[in-house]
Amino acid sequence: MEDFGKKMERIVPMQTPLTNNFAWINSHGGRRCEIFEKQWLNCASKLGLHKAEKECKLELIDLKECERMDIAYKRYMRMQEERQKKGLPYQDPPPYDTLPYQKFKTVVF
Repeated sequence: MEDFGKKMERIVPMQTPLTNNFAWINSHGGRRCEIFEKQWLNCASKLGLHKAEKECKLELIDLKECERMDIAYKRYMRMQEERQKKGLPYQDPPPYDTLPYQKFKTVVF
């Protein structure tokens, strides 16, 4: 949490034409977490960085979950454990040409 907070301090929680031009340098723009970062920045730019730590906590939690995928990974591991307990075989993967590759290329498990 502390290292994440230090990273967020580098992001200027203020929207001006200058910060909008250089926002892509240290951001998730065009990646999986872009929406969550935008929500946090909108909230933080209205309140300021110190108030945003308390008031925008839900947006920050969503952004951290998107970056780290802790909950999704734990859910995946529980599903694998349940599969092993029941002794279910793994299903064959679908044919390669049926997968929408562009949707899943940024998913990390």
